[in-house]
Amino acid sequence: MGEIEFDQELALQELTETHGFFGRLGVFGIGRALAYLPKILTEGEKVQALTRGHIGARLWLLAITDARAILISRGYLLGLKLLDIPLSQIKMIFHSLGLMFGEIVLHCGDCQTRLALTPKRDMPEFMTALASAMAKRAKPKTSPQAERLALLERLGSLLAQGALTPAEFLAQKKKILTGGQ
Repeated sequence: MGEIEFDQELALQELTETHGFFGRLGVFGIGRALAYLPKILTEGEKVQALTRGHIGARLWLLAITDARAILISRGYLLGLKLLDIPLSQIKMIFHSLGLMFGEIVLHCGDCQTRLALTPKRDMPEFMTALASAMAKRAKPKTSPQAERLALLERLGSLLAQGALTPAEFLAQKKKILTGGQ
């Protein structure tokens, strides 16, 4: 598969206009990470929210797209660091607010990513966008009744095809309706 080519300047301009990123956060310390972001977005992937903060001593850009959370730190001396977390792997989000800064913690099963010193004014919009993106990616849960109905329909089609005898059909139907007891 070949790489998808993007107009990176246009993508960066779109990010700036859509999110008001330069006016809200400025680019001090994250300009290189922000410039790198369009290079790693896939075709059709849209950035929902942006913020910045620290992991340890490094300043990171955190971007939420419709599919993943992307953390980028791109320093002059230490080079590029990239952390890519699919939204489906994020199990819990925690955030807290201080006087001027906040903190975001993304829990992914047995690991967590803690972004500290996040600008407080970004937090409400960012957390709303993150929760919205995660909700859109969540798989709808089916009720036990819907699962039983689907199984009964499948049994009926197997009976109609002749794959089950009437006795087998009745036995399986009874199992489904009584919860396998």
